[in-house]
Amino acid sequence: MKFYQWLVLLLAITFMINVIRQYRSRKRLIGSTIIWVVFWVVISALAIMPDFISINIAELLGFHSNINAVIFVALGFLYVFMFYTTAVVERLERQVTEIVRKLAIENQHLRDKLSAHELENEDSLHR
Repeated sequence: MKFYQWLVLLLAITFMINVIRQYRSRKRLIGSTIIWVVFWVVISALAIMPDFISINIAELLGFHSNINAVIFVALGFLYVFMFYTTAVVERLERQVTEIVRKLAIENQHLRDKLSAHELENEDSLHR
């Protein structure tokens, strides 16, 4: 094995251990943990057996060049990941907007009650 293969393998193991630790300490959900572990396993496999995997991907997808096949698959995964991330961010934005609206309405109700209570106190003082 060449130096870069050992380096990628070492980095992948380090990141997988880190992701699993984050999951165990409840800083990461099971879905993202699985995604990241699978990602690093695939990167490790590509580093250890680059020709075997890239040639098989090229043959499977009908590409003449194995590097084009790898780039095509990587871009496909990036677009899927970007779509998923965008959907999560949009959902979180909607949730934050809803919470802020509820808090604003609740805050206004509390202010109205406080104003009404202060008016009652002023009326009772003037009698």
